[in-house]
Amino acid sequence: MVKKIVEKWALDEEKPVKVEKYDKVAVKNGIDDLIRKIITKKYDVVESFRTRDTRLGICAVACAFSLFGVIYDFLHPFPLSKVVLAVCSLSYFSITGMLYLWEWFVEKGTFYEGSHNGTHIKLSSSMKRFCGDYHLRGESDLHCIEFTKCISTWLDEEGTVLQDKVEQEVDYIYKELFKGSKAQ
Repeated sequence: MVKKIVEKWALDEEKPVKVEKYDKVAVKNGIDDLIRKIITKKYDVVESFRTRDTRLGICAVACAFSLFGVIYDFLHPFPLSKVVLAVCSLSYFSITGMLYLWEWFVEKGTFYEGSHNGTHIKLSSSMKRFCGDYHLRGESDLHCIEFTKCISTWLDEEGTVLQDKVEQEVDYIYKELFKGSKAQ
């Protein structure tokens, strides 16, 4: 399901990634999208949507409890539906709490997951508040690499992400993650 949405939102090959350079979230997301595009197109890594699909599944279960409570309350007005509404409300908030735990402890800022020749890769990024450093963590079955770089080295004056500079860093990251495997 997520795969269809991502394909629809694919980055245009001809247009450079342009972001508002004073908006750190937009810059981080623009760099993440460009790294995702480079890894997928240049190295033929097949993207996996397993963790995002799991997140959507958790949300669907929470919404199902909520929907059931609303429908049951419509069919059996309030005094009769008091117990069902309480159970559905508690279930919804419990599942929403599980969703937050999933995002904090499992996803951890992951923006890309994929595999290449049987080797799995996971990329996550973060930017601290009031700091212009972009922190990238790459994990594969073989190696783990952490990389920190100031975002100003990847942006020009107009806020365009410099694809050639990002691609040099992605080449380094790819070589480190797949060092000693058949994928290189």
